[in-house]
Amino acid sequence: MHSRMTDVTFQLRYGSDLTYECSLESDRVVARHLPPPALIDLPARIAEALAAPLEFPSLHQAIVPGDDVTIVLERDTPQAGPLLAAVWDEIASRDVSPDRLTVLQPASYRAQAPLDPRSALPEGVREHVTWKVHDPATEGECAYLASTAAGERIYLAREAVDADFVLTVGELAFDTLLGYRGTSSSLYPGLSTVEALRRSHGQGHDELSPDDQRPLRELTDEIHWLLGGQFSLQVIAADGQNVSAVVAGQADAVLRRGKKLLAETWQFEVSSRPELVLVAVDADAGGHHWSHVAAALDAARHIVARDGRIVLLSELADEATDGILMVRDARTPRDALQPLRQAAPADLIAATQLARTIDWANVYLLSHLDDDLVEDLFMIPLADEQEVDRLLEGDEPCAVIGGGQHTLTRLSDR
Repeated sequence: MHSRMTDVTFQLRYGSDLTYECSLESDRVVARHLPPPALIDLPARIAEALAAPLEFPSLHQAIVPGDDVTIVLERDTPQAGPLLAAVWDEIASRDVSPDRLTVLQPASYRAQAPLDPRSALPEGVREHVTWKVHDPATEGECAYLASTAAGERIYLAREAVDADFVLTVGELAFDTLLGYRGTSSSLYPGLSTVEALRRSHGQGHDELSPDDQRPLRELTDEIHWLLGGQFSLQVIAADGQNVSAVVAGQADAVLRRGKKLLAETWQFEVSSRPELVLVAVDADAGGHHWSHVAAALDAARHIVARDGRIVLLSELADEATDGILMVRDARTPRDALQPLRQAAPADLIAATQLARTIDWANVYLLSHLDDDLVEDLFMIPLADEQEVDRLLEGDEPCAVIGGGQHTLTRLSDR
């Protein structure tokens, strides 16, 4: 008599507040990755990080009374309000008035404006703190900072160049272009000129690991040093808009600690390619857009077998952007890659990730998109979770990924 295989149950958050639950036979599951747990007492953890930063005096000691302080706040930072409020508490304790504080956010190709991050500041403070989103197209917004070792003249937002103290606040994350996003990457090109944004726009480096040499990442670190910015407050994402870790201190030390935390929380390996990958995308601090879905598909592509199946759970409802439309209009996904490189639309990375994935594997998409659009994009639309259930009824090896937009996957060398 054969004993029943042990089942393992997964709960995957996707979209804004949905959860998909499934049970799979344990011997089918070759890899699983779920988001790290969220911090319970976030304000206390932020205060602890600021009071005992890595390789740097406490923020209270680093600021001189009367300083003009600029906080460079990266867009889409999880829990930006509490982070900003905690930094303000430290700044205020050094007799810095709120009208001497500027919260500066970088420019972005994305059309939507970020939400006002001052909402968590005390009443009577928030209206005196300056909040600004950098506009590189406006004349006079940038000032000359310095020349790099390679002789490139760097121009940055005046609010950063003229400040007495600059600190960066944002999320440490894997990034296909930079290797690692966070610390200095909020400064450049987002606080620079239109030309700098144009030069830095790229497809990413699919053949490189995050720790390989990345010229743009090295440039941002050099610019941070030229600016005299040393202090950084960074977080590691959990699920949704939550935070799993807080790191503060000298920027290089923060980045080193962040790399270690990312490897522990958002990276995983498989020893062999599964035939099926189930991946979920939840709405995070950046929303729920094509860029999130494409990043999750890219994570699945790196481990799924050639011509295997990727089942993606989302509530994507965005209109197709320029690069996505180029994929739709191509004869095959592969045919879209060269035109994308030449046209370099704002969504170049997302469109390229999508084209490479649907060229490699069969993609089944649960979303709120029109079925015709999904099919025109060489994917199979799913109407509901019951259709997902049916796709999982086979016996092929599979992998399960939660929070797919944050995850870095790779094949092990074994």
